[in-house]
Amino acid sequence: MAQVKSEGAGPLRHATLIVSDLPAMVSAYAALGLRPGATGEISKQVAANWGQPQLAGRIMMELAPQAGGPSLLRMIEIPGAPARLTRQTHGWMALEILVRDVDALAATLPANGFEVVGPPADLDVSPNIRAMQLIGPAGEMLYLTQVKAPVPPFSIPQSSDLPANADLGQLFIAVMSAPSRQAAVLACEGLKPLAALQFDTKITVLNRALGHPVDKRWPVATLQFEASCLFEIDEVLDAQVGTAPSGTLPAGLAWITIQTPKGSAAAYGLKEISPGAWLECVLAP
Repeated sequence: MAQVKSEGAGPLRHATLIVSDLPAMVSAYAALGLRPGATGEISKQVAANWGQPQLAGRIMMELAPQAGGPSLLRMIEIPGAPARLTRQTHGWMALEILVRDVDALAATLPANGFEVVGPPADLDVSPNIRAMQLIGPAGEMLYLTQVKAPVPPFSIPQSSDLPANADLGQLFIAVMSAPSRQAAVLACEGLKPLAALQFDTKITVLNRALGHPVDKRWPVATLQFEASCLFEIDEVLDAQVGTAPSGTLPAGLAWITIQTPKGSAAAYGLKEISPGAWLECVLAP
């Protein structure tokens, strides 16, 4: 039987961060098991393709798991770029990365470079998901997540699927803070998600950052894509959370790259899909 090619987006390829000190980022992420990969100046053509000509000539470096596999992060160095506190601004709020054993990782994580804002704990959505939350040097938030068993109705990778020599796996969820859940969901229609869910859930790290009771629940949407990856869209309406001017590329966690098949309705290139949340769509290789 001929294989039917997917028309939907996925997987997540990597996240791009705009940082002020590239060596400091490399040092911090080495403690998480990421190693430097391809490095070089951004060409004028690439910057133009992104619609961000000001990035031409800047140094960009990829970081990939030491055990092998594709890059998880791209770092673009702009000296003086501020750290963007993702829980206090709309845009991409967090990156969820699969790990083998989150408690073991937490026990060995050095203090320099990262701030632990959520120690390992089972998530409200399912006890089969155990995660810790960190804030990195550029203000980015990471969810280091151990998936212990299937979590229906979601299709996500399990920690037991990681190769024997790998403690760190793929970027499988990108978490967005948005002023409107519905508008963000509609902006992603062209990506042809396999499924969409809407519900309210407790987001402890957000509640702590904004001074709310820890059991406050927020409107959330999830968009399931191919290759066991998702977007989580958190509707955050709070006077303490700011929104950058439209069209302004944020510092820190700047954009997410997702793979899209040929003929996809999604526009290729880099665009803002929700205030402060930029998405790059690239063709499948």
